[in-house]
Amino acid sequence: MRRMLWKRIIGRAALGCLCCLVSAVSAAEESQTAARRVMAFYYPWYGTADGAGGAGRTIHWGQIDASGKTISESTHYPLGGAYDSHERQVVERHCRQAAENGIDTLIVSWWGAGSYEDRAMPLVLELCERFGLKATVYYEAVPAPPTPETAAKDIAENILARYADHPAWLKHGGRPVVFVYGRAVQQLGLYGWYQAKERLKTAFPQEAALIGDDWSYGAATVFDGLHTYNTAGMLQGKIPEQVRAWCARTYPEWIQTARRQGKIAAVTVIPGYDDTKIRTPGLKVERWEGALYAAQWQQAVQAAPDWIVITSFNEWHEGSEIEPSVEYGTTYLKMTRQYAEQFLKLGPSKKEPPQPALPPTVEKRLREKLAGLSMAVLPEPSSTPFWWLLHYKPDLKVLSWNEAVGGLLKPETFSIVLYCGGETYRTTVRQTEDVPAVLEAYGKGGGVLAALPSEPWPFYYDADGRTVNHAGRFGITLKIGWEKPPPGKELFFVPSADGPLMLAGEIPFAAEPDPRWRPFVRDSRHTEYCPLLRLKDRQGIDYGDGLVIARTSDGGTVVYGWFGLFRPPHEEAILANLFLKLAERIEQPAQTIDSSSF
Repeated sequence: MRRMLWKRIIGRAALGCLCCLVSAVSAAEESQTAARRVMAFYYPWYGTADGAGGAGRTIHWGQIDASGKTISESTHYPLGGAYDSHERQVVERHCRQAAENGIDTLIVSWWGAGSYEDRAMPLVLELCERFGLKATVYYEAVPAPPTPETAAKDIAENILARYADHPAWLKHGGRPVVFVYGRAVQQLGLYGWYQAKERLKTAFPQEAALIGDDWSYGAATVFDGLHTYNTAGMLQGKIPEQVRAWCARTYPEWIQTARRQGKIAAVTVIPGYDDTKIRTPGLKVERWEGALYAAQWQQAVQAAPDWIVITSFNEWHEGSEIEPSVEYGTTYLKMTRQYAEQFLKLGPSKKEPPQPALPPTVEKRLREKLAGLSMAVLPEPSSTPFWWLLHYKPDLKVLSWNEAVGGLLKPETFSIVLYCGGETYRTTVRQTEDVPAVLEAYGKGGGVLAALPSEPWPFYYDADGRTVNHAGRFGITLKIGWEKPPPGKELFFVPSADGPLMLAGEIPFAAEPDPRWRPFVRDSRHTEYCPLLRLKDRQGIDYGDGLVIARTSDGGTVVYGWFGLFRPPHEEAILANLFLKLAERIEQPAQTIDSSSF
């Protein structure tokens, strides 16, 4: 691609009235309101043989057939042909297209200091500034070794120290923003990112705002804002009206998850998706001649999040681009302009304090009860109950595996031991299966083992992925209910009338994102048994217990909560009910807690 001379950019007003509206966003940025933003994921990873970045080779496109207008690694063909992301005129064109069509922020794919994408950052920032845009990076992966220390150091030294002072860098409340992709989130887990955030405060004292790719209660506790990169898996197979219904239900839930903890909510819209050229069998979401994009945008504007993110400006491999193409022309840029204008006219979103989910009297009582309980958490916690407890009890002791087998797990030291991981845990630290042996001894000593996991079956796999299914060994007797709910059934949980906090009404069974049902069943080992939530249908059929406190014959107490219960809007009331009952149980161990109130 021939290198072109830089042409003087005309005044911002010439870009049209929408650009004036976009530039006005910045005025609200430092106030007590959150500036509405329209963002797009941007990829500076393309190179051509005659371009500044490719320097004699093709990068990221694969085989380019300019005459046939096909590219081996791209679903569609760019309207102007394959290009080089390091060419000034290319980035200039992209920034102009973004600014003219309602996009005010580019989230730039970033793969580490010195990477091809990193080398494009100075040019991207320069041209974003010229066009009145903001930019930040998409932190794609934690370098080896993937630890909280590594992530904090990498972000502080290789991103923030180098770029955060640039006038075009995106800031929220004065803090530089970094988006964190789901791959990087998963590398450390939420607790790892919780630790990384604490270390980042030391490494970068000005503090940064991290926007995590996760819409969970825990992510809202850890990160400063939430988003998701790709909704294609959730939209696959849906016609536009079904997409509209999904968005109408999902976007408000996402926004509530973020705002309940005072965090930024950024919802995602995609024009379509097709990665079948680069993956087998791949995934495809039809564009429906723009109707898919329109349905998402309309619901996103109605839901009024803080930010709307577009996946993507130019991810050609996965067919999610809105950049002009041979196949679609400028259709998706024009649609973006139309809906961005509607969204930005909403004005800044008010920064409201998080609203308490529990009545003040209940919250006061809960704090008093939890203060009197000593709790240890097994390593690698991830479930909502852990993050919820951390709000009320910041002195939770999160153990290492060495500590777990090192003599700390005794009922006189910890009245409750929590398992808040997924289905996998480490069984062996120093000697074969010393972890389950320690947990068994803890129960026999009268301790309370509470399994409140982030997946359906706690203690199911060991660290090597082998099936061990130790839950029953500890008195947590589960059975397979189903992999998918029976069709045509309206399923809901019925709360017990017993307990210090009433859970009014029915709680719907949550079939998304994981519908597997694993109920707790009573057997001969349970001398006392208190089911708090039981699953039923409209025909009165009972499908088993989802939330249980039970005493075992060896003197211990076990607790189980099906992971799907810990979702908005009921999770806080469910957990408050559970821990108030547990506190009563520990205070009065001789009292029978068997419930027959159904």
